[in-house]
Amino acid sequence: MADDKNRPKAAMDFIKGDTDAAVFLGNPHIDNLMSIVIAIGAEIWADRQRSRIIEHLLETKGKVTKAMIEQYVPTEEQKTAWADERDTMTKRVYGVLARDTSNARPFGEPRDFK
Repeated sequence: MADDKNRPKAAMDFIKGDTDAAVFLGNPHIDNLMSIVIAIGAEIWADRQRSRIIEHLLETKGKVTKAMIEQYVPTEEQKTAWADERDTMTKRVYGVLARDTSNARPFGEPRDFK
């Protein structure tokens, strides 16, 4: 049997990127806020999906355990319904980020109605 200690390794050390120093939206504070908003949305969706599982288990089994939740496999119909619900939530929560801001102005500044 070959001596594993002397075999060449294919793995390399991890090279950390500098994305922590990158600014994507023109201001690091705005980047931080955007990261928070996205993370909160993901947490809300995960909780909402878990609630749907709990509700389904209560309706069909009459009881719920953590193991039942963790082992639950949704039906294709549920997956489709959840995807639609997730898309609706995403549009409702994040849709404002796609709004037209070409006429945006600081709050309180007079608006030109020409």
